[in-house]
Amino acid sequence: MREDYYMYRGHLQYGWLPGEESKLYSHRIQFSAMNFYRVEDGRLESARIGPGWNFQTKGMMQGSISLGYNIEDVFEEFDFSDDTNVPVGKYYFWSLRGFFMTPMTFPLYSVIELDAGQFYDGNRVSVSLIPVWNISSSFELSGMYQMNRLKFTNRDQSYLGHIGRVKILYMFSTKLTASAFIQYNSGIDAIISNFRFRYNPREGNDFYLVYNEGTNTVLDNEIPVKPRTSDRTILLKYTYTFNL
Repeated sequence: MREDYYMYRGHLQYGWLPGEESKLYSHRIQFSAMNFYRVEDGRLESARIGPGWNFQTKGMMQGSISLGYNIEDVFEEFDFSDDTNVPVGKYYFWSLRGFFMTPMTFPLYSVIELDAGQFYDGNRVSVSLIPVWNISSSFELSGMYQMNRLKFTNRDQSYLGHIGRVKILYMFSTKLTASAFIQYNSGIDAIISNFRFRYNPREGNDFYLVYNEGTNTVLDNEIPVKPRTSDRTILLKYTYTFNL
């Protein structure tokens, strides 16, 4: 999480169409840079710079891969778990990011994301799988699983986290939709549930009914013992856009 910062970001890219004989419809190479600075003292907080390649096949598959050189200036220690942390210091490391998506024209398609390489003074492997099933023109079912593995060999620390989510979206009409999801996060030993009802009678007018609930799956890892339900919220929201 960031606060009190300003940033610069830039992309230089060149793309082309390979032609009729190629299986690729288009692809492009790029060079990207992104820097975050602290407002308080103007110091560089984070930076990532490096090349990448994006492609799209004639069958509508999409993908990308990028290599990045990272700079992280950690001015306050932060934790991933009770026994895994990143100390104060300045870190320089390389990482690789990948993205692949099967054709969205099919009723069932998937997105795969990968982030691997060095991570502060250790290493990281993060993999995400997001399947989406358009059961009908009104009904969509999707899921998500993410695995994060961190290892800091020099400090004999490691972390393995899992996140899983199931989401349902049903569109009664162009004006009325309902969605719900349940997510489990092993990093905080909690299940998050959400239900949202949206009514959109006309453009610029929206009515929402939202219900959220948090459930602790491990109760005795703190003193005092945590309650089974961590929070529960019911929210009514109405927005109206004025035309001037």
